[in-house]
Amino acid sequence: TQETVNVEGISCMHCQLRVKKAVEAVEGVQRADVNLQTKQVTIDFEEGKENLEKVKATTRETGYEPA
Repeated sequence: TQETVNVEGISCMHCQLRVKKAVEAVEGVQRADVNLQTKQVTIDFEEGKENLEKVKATTRETGYEPA
């Protein structure tokens, strides 16, 4: 399953890597692709393990605001 989340505050490569690492650490996430230009994170979840709220909470804990 794939979901896309807008994230405010991503402004550089460091931000991009920080968000990617945090999101990929969430249980059930197989891969996260952070687009610096669109400020979006595309997340691939394991089947049946989608937890978008946990991804958003982790993003907030990292210092960025999911929209």
